[in-house]
Amino acid sequence: MRRGVAAPSIPFRLSPHNRTAAGPAPGPPFPLPLRPPGLRLPPGGRARAPMEEPLALHPVKLYVYDLSKGMARRLSPLMLGKQLDGIWHTSIIVHKDEFFYGSGGISSCAPGGTLLGPPDSVVDLGNTEVTEEIFLEYLSSLGESMFRGESYNLFEHNCNTFSNEVAQFLTGRKIPSYITDLPAEVLATPFGQALRPLLDSVQIQPPGGNTFSRHNGQS
Repeated sequence: MRRGVAAPSIPFRLSPHNRTAAGPAPGPPFPLPLRPPGLRLPPGGRARAPMEEPLALHPVKLYVYDLSKGMARRLSPLMLGKQLDGIWHTSIIVHKDEFFYGSGGISSCAPGGTLLGPPDSVVDLGNTEVTEEIFLEYLSSLGESMFRGESYNLFEHNCNTFSNEVAQFLTGRKIPSYITDLPAEVLATPFGQALRPLLDSVQIQPPGGNTFSRHNGQS
C-alpha cells in the first residue's frame, strides 16, 4: 500500500461463522423463566394462570307460614284496631333442607316437612356461594350461642330473628320488614300490651323437624 493513501473503510458484520471469534451475541440481562405447564401466553406475552372454576351457587328461599291460618286477617281489626295479614313463622331453605328456630333450638327437615305443611308464600332471597359444610358449621355456632332453645322469646328472639340472621349470612339480604316488624306492631296496641305477659311465655316449636346437631347436621 502506498504511503499517504487511506485504506477503504469496509463494514464488518458478524455471521454465524465468525461469532465465535467476536464473542457471544448479547443475551437478556437475566435468565428467562421456563413456562410452567398449563400456562399460555396471550398476545401481550405475559403468562396467565388457567381460569379458576367459578364457585357453585346455591338458591336460598324463605318459607313464610301464617300460624293463624287467616284468623289474624279477619280478627285483628276488632282486637288490635289495625289490620294484620298474618302471624308469621319463617324458615330458610338452602342445600335442599329447611332450617328454622323455635323453643327447641335450631331444627331442620325436608322442605315443607313440618306439620305446618306447605308454606303460604315463598320469598326468593337469591343465591349463596356458602358451601353446605361451612353452613352447617355456622349453624352449629349459632345453636351454641345466640339461638339456644332457652333463648327463644315470642316477641324479641324468635324464628324470624333466626331467618333474618341466616339470610344475611348467606346472601347479604334481610327478610321482608313486614315480617320482622310484626312484634312491634302488635305491642304498639293496647290489646298487645295487655296480652304481653301471657304471650311472653308462649313457646312455638313447629312439630315435624329434627333438632340440629354439630355431628351430622341433624339428630
